[in-house]
Amino acid sequence: MTSPAHAHAPILATRDLSIGYRHGLPVREHIGVELMPGTLTCLVGRNGAGKSTLLRTLCGFLPPKSGHVELLGRPLQEYSQRQLSRTLGVVLTEILGEIHYLTVRQTVETGRYPYCDCFARLDAQDRQEVEQAMRTVGIAPLAERTMARISDGQRQKVMIAKALAQDTELIVLDEPLSFLDLSARVEIMTVLQRLAHVNGKTLLLSTHDLDLAFAFADRMWIMDTSGGVGQCDAPWEDKAAIADRVFGEQSVWIKDFLKI
Repeated sequence: MTSPAHAHAPILATRDLSIGYRHGLPVREHIGVELMPGTLTCLVGRNGAGKSTLLRTLCGFLPPKSGHVELLGRPLQEYSQRQLSRTLGVVLTEILGEIHYLTVRQTVETGRYPYCDCFARLDAQDRQEVEQAMRTVGIAPLAERTMARISDGQRQKVMIAKALAQDTELIVLDEPLSFLDLSARVEIMTVLQRLAHVNGKTLLLSTHDLDLAFAFADRMWIMDTSGGVGQCDAPWEDKAAIADRVFGEQSVWIKDFLKI
């Protein structure tokens, strides 16, 4: 695996960030992590560790309990919704019911809405971006099928193409491998790695699939069992130690499975 150079300023950085819901205790505190340009970063942690809470905070859906998030060197809260949607693309696990009645092309076209007029009309450049995104992700032959008539793996690729058509610096994906079989998970990770290394996109995804993170990621953000969040870069010198941090006492089964 070719690891891109980390010589540039971070696309996104957190400073002493604490996350959680308004009336609850912090889920995680004192988070200081960075995303570098043209890299694929995996946020790894057990179910319930707070991965989605962190991603929703980084995307502006939840306010920080304290601390700071900077996007392209600028405080996240200074972005208007339109500016944010032109800088940050989001792929959530949930796909709304109405989307199932759209065609693949129509779904990808919604990624261009931040650039459209108030009537959401697409111009020639918008349509070119949509076609290019579908070709890049490998779903162009599915363009006229409805979302209800394609597989879960294909549907996930459509949502990635939608984010790619949005033409943002950063794409954040919340558990994109959920409910997919092994071949589909590997295919999705291959697509994402190519978007980072070939297309120069910066990608952050959450997962508990440590084996795929080891195989494809340039960097990991680790939600460890002690309550902290750390980061480390490939090549992974001590995979066993990473498994211990993520899974605690249960890591013995993971290490045996991964043979580390």
